[in-house]
Amino acid sequence: MSNINRRTLLSAALGSALPAMAQPAKSDVLRIVVPFPAGSGMDVTGRLLAHTLETTSGRNVIIDNKPGAGAVIGSLDVSRSKPDGNTVLLNSAGHTTNAVLYKNLPFDSKSDFTPITRLATYYGWALLVGANSRFKTLQQFIDAAKASPGKLTIANSGLGNPTHIMASLFCRNAGIDLVHVPYKGAPSNDLVSGVVDCTFLAPVSAQGWIQGKQMRALGLSGNVRSPIVPDTPTFAELGLDVPDIPAWSGIWGPKNMNEATANSLHAMFAKLGQDPKYRQYIQDGGGVLEATTPRDFKAFVDAEIDRFARILPPLGIQIS
Repeated sequence: MSNINRRTLLSAALGSALPAMAQPAKSDVLRIVVPFPAGSGMDVTGRLLAHTLETTSGRNVIIDNKPGAGAVIGSLDVSRSKPDGNTVLLNSAGHTTNAVLYKNLPFDSKSDFTPITRLATYYGWALLVGANSRFKTLQQFIDAAKASPGKLTIANSGLGNPTHIMASLFCRNAGIDLVHVPYKGAPSNDLVSGVVDCTFLAPVSAQGWIQGKQMRALGLSGNVRSPIVPDTPTFAELGLDVPDIPAWSGIWGPKNMNEATANSLHAMFAKLGQDPKYRQYIQDGGGVLEATTPRDFKAFVDAEIDRFARILPPLGIQIS
């Protein structure tokens, strides 16, 4: 081969390679859709998660906030994305409750997504009253509610929110009638000032208020005490049977993702627990680190949707 031909071929080869070297391949960027607004708890989790993933996996990770309609808008975006491993959804247990609460979801919560992994689980919701409340124990509260049906108020963070579901389950199983007062966010200030009588909050959200002696916890859902509020007895300890609605976070991909891609994403997210800062963040929030396989996560999600299909309709909560 002549020198001219060699130079020509070499130039052509380099010319075709240079653009690929100058611009990262699309597969190097992972888009994590967070269906909640910037600054929300899930957004904070997502940004720490993204930073950690860039360190542990070497991939470029971007957070794409798509809030609205109770996480439906962001979830719909992912359900319509290509199953190429470049787009995933970071969502909460709301993925399973929405499947039952929403009358006309634009997707199937089971079949239109590929479950990748459950990241962390937070057990227990604290039933709280203001520090100046006349109620010192759960039994005092229940007795007063039974004596005056429809008089006491219980705040929640919005229709269909886990705090609303917990409030409804609590009322039904305790045999009491409370007035539900929905808020767009946590009703902490109104609880402290006595505008509402009680509310459910995650223990980590109530911790500072309790330590500051502005709130008092009467009981905790679930069967295990929270390390965040260790002195608060569970409903089970107090003789009240109330189903728990654990808070958790997980990762989903679009439907029709092949097994190899799903397993590769799972392996990447499973490394999060190796990072001390991320691990401490989850533990400080009262969470338990998870790294469930795609198969196990799918079984869990499907079972939760089926469970909520049994326990939610009798509560009369539905979102159109």
